Amino acid sequence: MRVAAKNPPYAGIKVWFVSEIDDRALLPGLARRELRAWMGDHPALADLEAIASELVTNAVLHGEGAWVRMSLRAVEERERPFWRLSVVDPGLSASVPMPRMPGPHETTGRGLWMVDSLTNGCWETSLTQMGERVVSALLPR
Repeated sequence: MRVAAKNPPYAGIKVWFVSEIDDRALLPGLARRELRAWMGDHPALADLEAIASELVTNAVLHGEGAWVRMSLRAVEERERPFWRLSVVDPGLSASVPMPRMPGPHETTGRGLWMVDSLTNGCWETSLTQMGERVVSALLPR
């Protein structure tokens, strides 16, 4: 399902149903492709693609749900414009994403540190009443 509006405040919403995708590992690439379709050659695209890749990867690896939803919105609060990129999954309600310190020889575990760096610490996790995990990142426009 694809819903995208060309005018602010919404740039797009995308839901992927895991059962419709041959390989869950393809989802981060699909997220990057969706962002490119929404944003064209916007200067923030590369950072948003990196953030989306990490958040969607985490949703796939740790969410174990039937779907993953990504949304991007152009927001302006107190005359400060930014992008709000959110990834939602129906994951385990007891599991809230947190950065961890991987060992020097580990090849995974750095995604949320990268998100934290790209957003200058402006990201959050929350749980909905239905137990869905939401991870949102804010990036200046």
